[in-house]
Amino acid sequence: MDAAAEFLRAGAKPRAAWSSGLELELIGYTVPDSQRISPAQVRSVLERLAPDPSKWELEGDDIVAVSLPAGRITLEPGGQIEFSGNARATLHEIEDDLRAYLADLVAIGDELGLYFLAIGFDPLRRLDEQKWIHKRRYTVMKPYLHSRGVRAWDMMTRTASIQTSIDYSDEIDLGKKFVLGNRLGPIVAAMFANSPFADGVATGRKSERYAAWLETDPDRSGVHSSALAPIFSLEAFVERVFSTPLIFVDRDGHFEPGGGRTMRKLRDATLSDFTDVLSTIFTEARIRPGYVEMRSADCGPAEDALALIAFWKGLTWDSAALDAALDLAPALSAQKFIGLQHDIATRALGASGDGVDVLALARDAAKLSMKGLELVAPDEARYLDPLRRRLEDGQSPADSFVPIRNAISRVT
Repeated sequence: MDAAAEFLRAGAKPRAAWSSGLELELIGYTVPDSQRISPAQVRSVLERLAPDPSKWELEGDDIVAVSLPAGRITLEPGGQIEFSGNARATLHEIEDDLRAYLADLVAIGDELGLYFLAIGFDPLRRLDEQKWIHKRRYTVMKPYLHSRGVRAWDMMTRTASIQTSIDYSDEIDLGKKFVLGNRLGPIVAAMFANSPFADGVATGRKSERYAAWLETDPDRSGVHSSALAPIFSLEAFVERVFSTPLIFVDRDGHFEPGGGRTMRKLRDATLSDFTDVLSTIFTEARIRPGYVEMRSADCGPAEDALALIAFWKGLTWDSAALDAALDLAPALSAQKFIGLQHDIATRALGASGDGVDVLALARDAAKLSMKGLELVAPDEARYLDPLRRRLEDGQSPADSFVPIRNAISRVT
């Protein structure tokens, strides 16, 4: 465990070298019948995004990822296409990368008779209509997660999110950002709630994606237990990771089921195994080698993706803003957080309880983010405008959807 903790400490970067990253997941459909795209159609998209086979990552004959000049494309279990952009120092660079990628994807979709939705949950197709892609890791994850949560397969195949990664300067900075990402994550979920439909009807929830995550796997979702302690300890976090049940063990590309083991019981455990466990922890924020990943937001259009990065950058790149945000973030018990999360999945910014007024807290966090961003990158403050306008009106993106047909217009 000492080596694992040191491995994470070694990922720290000096402030001058900090950057932000973006992950954007989109759900694809066929024209004109709005069926989910098949594995063969997903492959056609990847081949056109990256025509050079040397840029393909293969498992057998299946393309599971491709490299692009601006980043990397990977696949979620239901064929959701995930863009992981290169880490960039400025939001202007991230915007250029994102808009170029989306333009390419839309052009490829027009060629192939496909379209893509920037939304948090598949609004149209039932779970039994989903088309699972072929990926070794998911073959093992599918039965395991199904045994852990009633909506695990919904999460795997029907959800899509925006995520951003942020760097840290040292162990203390890492702890602050991880704690903030977890405790403020539910509020961010309310701010970006964008999935009020499933199976072709309104569900009565503002974020069906968030609701699905709450019934996936209590061992690895929600607010991380290490973020609830009065003082964050990297050693305690690593110990918790070592005690998390393994979904799989990767040995030279062969994925063995975890079989009830943990890192503690893995006789030949390596740092690669530790990295794999980190990649299967799905809490509001998670620690990855070299960065903290903020994971709470439903997918939305490019403006929302950029607003999300701006929001977290404003709160975390300035030390005073970070400390103020930690004071602002809810400090609840695990059980009270779960209650708040369920209310947020249903009511988004209208949620409240245990002294937490979600809309008021969201407005305060956005104001604090704006102050921080004006200090660290004043020319990027405009990226917060879409979020600021919505919060003034007390609305999340889901509140602007009326009939289900409007969901289909939310293409990238």
